[in-house]
Amino acid sequence: MKKFLSLRWLVILPGVVAYLLNQYAQYHPNWAEQYSRTAYPIVSNAVGFLPSLVKFSVSEWLAVAVLLFLPVYLGYYLHQVIISKGDRGMAVYRASLGIVAMASVIYFCFTLLGGLNYYRDSFLAYTPYHEETYSEEELVKLCQSLADEMGQTRERLDEDHDFRLRAPDDFYYYAQQSVLSIQLLAKQYPVLERSFYSTPKPVVMSKLMSRAGIMGIFIPFTLESDINADLPVSMIPATMTHELAHQCGFMYEDEANFISYLACRQQDDPMIRYSGLFQAFDYSISALAKVDAQKALAIISSLPEQVRQDMIERDQYWAKYEGTISKVSRNVNDAYLKANNQTDGVSSYHKMVNLLLAEQRYKWVNDYDPSPDIL
Repeated sequence: MKKFLSLRWLVILPGVVAYLLNQYAQYHPNWAEQYSRTAYPIVSNAVGFLPSLVKFSVSEWLAVAVLLFLPVYLGYYLHQVIISKGDRGMAVYRASLGIVAMASVIYFCFTLLGGLNYYRDSFLAYTPYHEETYSEEELVKLCQSLADEMGQTRERLDEDHDFRLRAPDDFYYYAQQSVLSIQLLAKQYPVLERSFYSTPKPVVMSKLMSRAGIMGIFIPFTLESDINADLPVSMIPATMTHELAHQCGFMYEDEANFISYLACRQQDDPMIRYSGLFQAFDYSISALAKVDAQKALAIISSLPEQVRQDMIERDQYWAKYEGTISKVSRNVNDAYLKANNQTDGVSSYHKMVNLLLAEQRYKWVNDYDPSPDIL
């Protein structure tokens, strides 16, 4: 018995190692960057290869298995405590140690397969863009530019285009195209190159994801990008490329949003381009509304009727699922992000706007070469 328990203590060591690695990475970003560029692709490819061979989400069913296992595990030890006469303390000890051991292994795997990437260099370090302070005028220009391009792209779709997935083949088409989008973008930014991309997968329990306010989630344990297949099609390509950005090792949400936007613009398919523009405009116009609500309203009012209708349908979709589950989910996600070096929590998604403004200023400077005092 002592030997058995001592072996369980050894399983706690991975958790200690993971903690030390995270602490080291936090203060040595160059080391974290080297890990993300060299070891992470090898380890993640090895882990993700087998799950990639099937079209269903392996991680979804692993989650179901864990949820079924935990009550059985706790029920077994509760039964042991009840029937034990003099060894109740030992039963509680073994149950607690087992949970700690499992958490230790999970934490270690998460650290190697994604956690250390939170401490790597910013994606902007691989671009000519620089995040700075931007004026309201630049924000207005960004919103108007996105609105104009979004309207032009929407015209390429049928006026009454069906924004619902009707067959699994529809999903798999966008899944394959999202990988192609990232591959095309990787030619411009080689840091996104991978020898292997795991194609995004639909989640069977997508309506539950909608209730939780989740569009997609990257599962590092299986290298899977799990996508809410119940979403309107206009959200799906951007969601897929967002999760693929995480797969490429960029874990910050604003950077994943920005990479998603850039990736969607690599495609000529109007729905894919529209999806990336739709997401970028949503965050940008929300930022402008906080600064000048009247200007934001004027830009929204100038949008083509079809685009405004798409926005209304998007809002109506999420309104159906707003409730306790979505609020709890937001709080959990907020805590998770803050625990992983994203101090802004769920607000970090909105920081994408700064990256869009950085790209706009760079293009403006290089296209028109205005004098510094104009900026």
